[in-house]
Amino acid sequence: MKVNKKKIFISVTLVYLFFIMVNVFSVNNNNKTSNKSYDNIINKNAPEELIVNKVPKPLSLGVADWGKDIFYDRTESYKKWFVLSGISKMRDGYKAFINNEILSKGDRIKGFTVITITETEVVLKKNNTSLTLKL
Repeated sequence: MKVNKKKIFISVTLVYLFFIMVNVFSVNNNNKTSNKSYDNIINKNAPEELIVNKVPKPLSLGVADWGKDIFYDRTESYKKWFVLSGISKMRDGYKAFINNEILSKGDRIKGFTVITITETEVVLKKNNTSLTLKL
């Protein structure tokens, strides 16, 4: 006797959905209370040693409690992205060797734009962040 796989799949799915629906409606009926506070229900139904009253920790708004500040200056972490290996003077100005790429003023690398190149440093800018790479 050959059984159709689609029929078996549909039957199993329907049985599964039935059990989910029964469980959802039974949970909703058990949670209905008549003008009683949640604390009173716990105190009546649980032994005293099982009740744990947790007081929520107050929200700390002090500077020491912030952890990482969203206004933190990230230039030091951005500097790790770039390796300035050299600067060369050409006919049309200075060229910088950053991350094995030859860049001139106005070129872009990793979202930063090369603003200025001098014989000892390169200034990169992205949005409001300015980054100076020195030899």
